[in-house]
Amino acid sequence: MSPTSTATASGTPSVTTPDSAPAPERFTVHAWTPLVRGVGLAARGLMLGCLLFFSGWLILDAVLPGQYPLPPGPLVWGLGLGVPLPWLLSTVLRWSTRATAEVDDTHLLLTLRSGARMELPYEAVESVHPWKLPLPGPGLSLRMKSGRTFSHGLEVEDAVPLLTALGWHVPQLGTAREHPLVRYAQARHTFWRRRWYHFVGKLVLYPMLPTGIFFQLGQRITFGSPFGEYKMYGLAAWLRSFGRDYSQVFVNFLLFACFFRALVEGVSFAAAWLTPSYARGVRRGAEWLNRFAYYGVLMALLLVRILVGY
Repeated sequence: MSPTSTATASGTPSVTTPDSAPAPERFTVHAWTPLVRGVGLAARGLMLGCLLFFSGWLILDAVLPGQYPLPPGPLVWGLGLGVPLPWLLSTVLRWSTRATAEVDDTHLLLTLRSGARMELPYEAVESVHPWKLPLPGPGLSLRMKSGRTFSHGLEVEDAVPLLTALGWHVPQLGTAREHPLVRYAQARHTFWRRRWYHFVGKLVLYPMLPTGIFFQLGQRITFGSPFGEYKMYGLAAWLRSFGRDYSQVFVNFLLFACFFRALVEGVSFAAAWLTPSYARGVRRGAEWLNRFAYYGVLMALLLVRILVGY
């Protein structure tokens, strides 16, 4: 449609243009080839599997004390090798796959970290589908009209803005916004706090509180005062004792946190499929219950253990 001219009260013509599509939008994504995504998925799966295995063992030991003790040797080796190495590999892969997706009037422009640019005309894309398995994170696959899948899958935590932008130009490309996996990822992105300082505060600093309680009780019982070991054997020995207590508490809190996280994700994933309209509410409630269990219930169980043990 061409612009139309109208006359104002002063007789000066003015030009009115029809509504146009929104300006090009840019989104930060991770562009995974099938091979690289397979390696990343294996690394993430090994890390999560190791954490969940020892978390389940710890829960079993807590429920049935003494019947299934968790040996320190396999625990140290399993967590020492099965978590940091896959995490490091996954982090490097995510850094290398970082890319920018630009939604233009006629095509989707994908710019990789290496500088390579790929243009996908909208008329060549048939549909967009969420990944069936949201690992290494939630993502999208582009199905081409030729019957093949685009060479790079796009990992994006919240795919709704990207799908909305695509839907402005080709409506069928935005229909995946209502998919349960997209709703699950959107709620996960909204309500799960994953900044580095959240992890530090939750997994590193907070365990120092129960460690201090255990440590001081042990010092008073064994040496007669909070600094008895320091006075008798020096600062190095006192710090080593604190480090031993802290490492035990840290591992326990880490494994309990992983167990609670698995429950939250399982409940939220099921809610996204069974009751999509309540996916956000279920996720919000699950996250708050998770915090209550970690900061409240777990601390209460430790206090009960202290009262019973001492």
